[in-house]
Amino acid sequence: MGALASLVHIALLVVAQVDLRIEPADQVALVGDHIEVELVLGEPDDPEFVSAVDAILHWDPNRLSLVSSSLADFPPYVFGFLNDPDGINADVTDGEALYTALAPPGMSASLTSDLVVARFEFEVLTSACVGLLPNLGVFGQTRVHGVVPGETITGALPADSVVEVPGTWADLGGAAPGTGGLVPHLEGDGVLLECEPYVVTLTDALPNTMSFLVIGFDTLNLPFKGGIIVPDLDLIRISTVGPTGTRVYTGPWPPGVPGGISIYIQIWLQDPGAFGDYSASNGISGTTP
Repeated sequence: MGALASLVHIALLVVAQVDLRIEPADQVALVGDHIEVELVLGEPDDPEFVSAVDAILHWDPNRLSLVSSSLADFPPYVFGFLNDPDGINADVTDGEALYTALAPPGMSASLTSDLVVARFEFEVLTSACVGLLPNLGVFGQTRVHGVVPGETITGALPADSVVEVPGTWADLGGAAPGTGGLVPHLEGDGVLLECEPYVVTLTDALPNTMSFLVIGFDTLNLPFKGGIIVPDLDLIRISTVGPTGTRVYTGPWPPGVPGGISIYIQIWLQDPGAFGDYSASNGISGTTP
């Protein structure tokens, strides 16, 4: 019975699959920050033993710069960006690198829960992703090796890990007070990444009055009716402020806008109680990462 039980146990081990993940799934950083991502073996349905892991990392080197790698909880023997027949590791800073972790002969990693194989440190240049390629070249593969020679127990590969650099919203001043000395206030929120939501909110404005949303791609900073027209007059949109003195502009950020682009926004309002019959919000700028 003991021999039979051992054979059943080995059969179960061969069937079990081990997923790989890059963690965290997403994180927020600033340009110049150093961030860390982990290569993780997912917990299998049944206990598993792993003798080696190969993982082909990929990232955009114009967005992230690889700084270092380090082994984590995998049994230490041979590990790192080793020489490979496809030459993937001839330059490990070019956005593709094959990381290998090999357990000592006769030993293996016992996988009954999640296990961190390695950690990778990057310098953030702008928003980016880090992921795993299933294969590259002739021999290079992302795979998990079991304890039986030639046995591959690779499960699912993850979605890319996302590193987001927030767009910077800045208050540029220039407001002109309105009726009763109330000063309209404009505020921006949201990461200015493709298809990500943004919100521009006007508060403390005169209710039920006409407003002029001014958008520019540079600053004008022209004194006008007790305030300052902050943006260039590239785009003007006319609408009406609601009964509570608020107005919200929102939507997904459009695709195709390159990083490092700033937009400048301000709202002017018809206001008979203001100097020159117009009040104005502060100007704000939003910069894409």
